[in-house]
Amino acid sequence: MRPSFVLFLLGLSALLSTPRRASAQSTAMTVEIVLDENSFLPGEDLPVGVRISNLTGRTVTLGSTNNWLSFYVESKTGEIVGRLGPVPVEGEFTLQSSKAGTKWWNIQPYFQLEQAGTYLVFAELRLPDWNLRLVSDPVTFTLQGSSKLWEMPFGVPLTADQTNAAPTNPEIRRYALQTAMRLKDKKLYARVTDEGENHIYKVVLLDRFLSFATPQQQLDSKSQLHVLFQTGGSMYTYCVVNPNGELVSRQHHEIAPNSRPRLSKNTNGSITILGGKRFPSFTDIPPWDPPPTAARIDTNSPPKTNAPPADTKKKSKAAKQKKATE
Repeated sequence: MRPSFVLFLLGLSALLSTPRRASAQSTAMTVEIVLDENSFLPGEDLPVGVRISNLTGRTVTLGSTNNWLSFYVESKTGEIVGRLGPVPVEGEFTLQSSKAGTKWWNIQPYFQLEQAGTYLVFAELRLPDWNLRLVSDPVTFTLQGSSKLWEMPFGVPLTADQTNAAPTNPEIRRYALQTAMRLKDKKLYARVTDEGENHIYKVVLLDRFLSFATPQQQLDSKSQLHVLFQTGGSMYTYCVVNPNGELVSRQHHEIAPNSRPRLSKNTNGSITILGGKRFPSFTDIPPWDPPPTAARIDTNSPPKTNAPPADTKKKSKAAKQKKATE
């Protein structure tokens, strides 16, 4: 099997520089890549965990510089994936001896990962105090294809700083709804790209999706995308995505008697849900906050306002006994 090109470059760099390089498992410090999932869509967040084990017999401090850890990505055929910038890894922390810790980074915004295919990701740990570099074993992940259901161009609203500036041509981006199989379920995703679909800003998972149901979608006055779609026999998911591709709201609604949830646009340009009934869920964004309820009244106990005082009852009974003896 042909050696990885990334590992070759790392090895060459190590030979030409002062620090020596060791495999990830050959010293008392080890480093490995951890992925919770192995399949993603191009543009979707790609969380990568780096697990570091410390068996040195002493406490180790990491994260004090911005280059103590580096990520590398290559295609399955050995082509280097271009970087858009270094993954920010600052943040000092300590790892005690005989302990292991895992830190996570979303590497998607920092690599040109916009084409479907199979890729390898590596991590390199630098320990300058020990004149040592450790490179993890590669871990494979896949960027899978998807099917587009709907798309629409939209203008990006001006920010508060831009409203007082000179007029400029509006920035045009494009929303798209797409589906893909994930863990044996069909999922619905929202994607934000530039107008020509040459650059993906972000792809976000909305929820599972029923193939026979057509999603409802509308844009509000802030160019936010509102999507309502069926996820079960009587269940619907309602999501709001902003122009940057961020999921700002997710709710769940169910069919009420003779009433299905539907999107409705108000005169001020906002979007609301009409019909159906809200169904609170732990996946709601933001978390569901139940409305305050009125104080509960116990209807099983008799009203106490009309009951005579206890001493009045005793006086009335004594008066009757006295009258009977006269």
